[in-house]
Amino acid sequence: MDDWLNASARKAEREWQRLCDAYLPIRVKGSIWRYSRNRNRDDPSQGWKLHISATILSACPIFRLIAHYLKRRNIWFKAPKSLAELHKLNCGIFYGFSQIGKFVTVYPQSAEAAVAIASDLHALTTKFAAPAVPYDNALRNQSCIYYRYGSFSLRLKTTFRKQRVLAIARPDGKLVPDSREPRAAVPHWLTDPFQKPRSQPALELATPLETDYTGYEALSQRGRGGIYTAHVSCVPAKLCVIKEGRRNGETDWLGRDGCFRIKREAQVLRSSIAAVPRVVRTFRANGCYYLVMERISGKPLQQVLASRQRLSARRMLDYCTQMAGIVADIHAAGWAWRDCKPDNFLVDKDHKLRALDFEGACRLDEIDPPWGATPGYAPARKSWNSGGQEAMDLYALGTSIMQVIAKAESPINLAAAFRREIKKWNLPLRLIKGIQSLRSPSPERRPSARATQALIAYIAS
Repeated sequence: MDDWLNASARKAEREWQRLCDAYLPIRVKGSIWRYSRNRNRDDPSQGWKLHISATILSACPIFRLIAHYLKRRNIWFKAPKSLAELHKLNCGIFYGFSQIGKFVTVYPQSAEAAVAIASDLHALTTKFAAPAVPYDNALRNQSCIYYRYGSFSLRLKTTFRKQRVLAIARPDGKLVPDSREPRAAVPHWLTDPFQKPRSQPALELATPLETDYTGYEALSQRGRGGIYTAHVSCVPAKLCVIKEGRRNGETDWLGRDGCFRIKREAQVLRSSIAAVPRVVRTFRANGCYYLVMERISGKPLQQVLASRQRLSARRMLDYCTQMAGIVADIHAAGWAWRDCKPDNFLVDKDHKLRALDFEGACRLDEIDPPWGATPGYAPARKSWNSGGQEAMDLYALGTSIMQVIAKAESPINLAAAFRREIKKWNLPLRLIKGIQSLRSPSPERRPSARATQALIAYIAS
């Protein structure tokens, strides 16, 4: 599977480079973008900007359909220099949340041209699915075409909150920030040329997001979805956590998007695993999939390690025992976690651990390379296809246990810190070898999580 995926990704990347050479000849040093041509003197400095959204799977097919249309009309446009860069754009964490979905950017000469071009591009791309572009307006429902009014030039800037930012000029000539935020796609002094005036606003059906929850606070945002806290609309109001899976968000080479990942997490949480958050409900709204969970008070084990607070030997071994027990329970339920690390163990006020974040989980018998594994918690790539999913989790468990014993914030260069701390703790050789075996280069030599739990509990007793 890993070899097949790598071959598919390389093939798509080669095709993308051929398309870039044919339609995007202009490179800019230090930029992730390639351009169709150099900027002309008569190109406007601002205007209605079009974004054609795509995933890494749909990028080449979409570009083949639209590039000739744009090039033939000498329309100025740009796209990322590689599909790897497109994936980073769609993640929303490398170049900013507002950059999600911005596969091809088109710079029309006028509002009239923008409307005509957008309509033509929509007709060419109707069969494709694509991630939504934050803060842009969609041309139609489920369209790949998005638009906003903005700057066409990096030279047009103004000072906002003591920082130089991209700007657009108002009708009176005053420069104002080119905002990328909700309801900023159409400046207040302009009329949206893409939307025909409606005599009566369309009726929008309320979803549980509006009727059942209030007081939202975003904990994180990225391409595949957000994580929020909210109050359940009841008396007394209870706090919950809502995870959002966006349709077409961060679609990978297997076609799995944010919706898929949150559905998978809900499946895992509903398994017979005690130390995970309780599922309140799941529902669909606005093309996304939502998972509502109980909110658990506590702090990540990673934060405990970073705080350098002193841990007794008993507490340290108890944490390690619990970690092994949780992973053993996950495996007993038929799942591989694939994201075992101190940051995903929550420590409550009674020092009990709970496991979080199962978006990347899979069945133990699935053949699914851990492409999203956190560096340091997965073995060398050459061993991915041997040992199965359980062995991958055991390696991550061994790394996490070593971090706790070594009081190390990072899994990188962990062995030296671990050797230093085991001398201070005067830990038995049997325990040391058992923990180190979890990271054995040979997957078959890694002891099970349940055996590891029993060993640590025996030493601690």
